[in-house]
Amino acid sequence: MKKYIGELKEHPEALFVLGYMLFPLLALAVAVLGFFMVLGGHKIFGLILLLVPAQIFIFAAVWAINNRKRLLEEK
Repeated sequence: MKKYIGELKEHPEALFVLGYMLFPLLALAVAVLGFFMVLGGHKIFGLILLLVPAQIFIFAAVWAINNRKRLLEEK
């Protein structure tokens, strides 16, 4: 698994897909689910969804975008 992640860091196309498409979409989906859970009465679980996995996906997207920029600057 580490080998594949290490190879992923070297491909700007894969980082583009992760940073601009996949991670933001997952963050949006988790945030919407958490918001609806808060509105539906499950406040604690909804807040956990809003604060933990949504933020992880946002930071992962920022990480992928920054690594892609670094790779493109090096080339």
